[in-house]
Amino acid sequence: MQQPVPRPTAISKPFWDALRERRIVVPRCDRCGWWIFYPRRHCPRCCSERLTWTAISGQATLCSYTIARIPTLAGFAQPAPQNLAIVTLAEGFNMNSALAGVEPEAMRIGMELRPVFNVIDHTGATRLLFTAADSCDGDNSRH
Repeated sequence: MQQPVPRPTAISKPFWDALRERRIVVPRCDRCGWWIFYPRRHCPRCCSERLTWTAISGQATLCSYTIARIPTLAGFAQPAPQNLAIVTLAEGFNMNSALAGVEPEAMRIGMELRPVFNVIDHTGATRLLFTAADSCDGDNSRH
């Protein structure tokens, strides 16, 4: 079964479009500098609507994780188990994601991570996953 395909909104479309290009962009408040993830119309810190989509590296550390041995949705049955994670990006905000290519027993809070661009269908729809920073897997598109 195919993984669910993201349905971008007008607000989140720049994020999803950038992932198709193997880039990560996140809104940042022009007034106070706050990183805004998940994307929304205004800064949750100062309420400014002056936001700029800004490229980030995707470098992160593992903040928390759980191992889902029962798929969260039928489309996520493989790979099993599913390594769900909260990652802290180098820019200082957290993001929910999943870990690819990391065995559950190797997962450690604080481990360094890098992005994986998971292409999930023929249109190029892409999800952002993470893997161990020292992973030598060069093909980021098939996790």
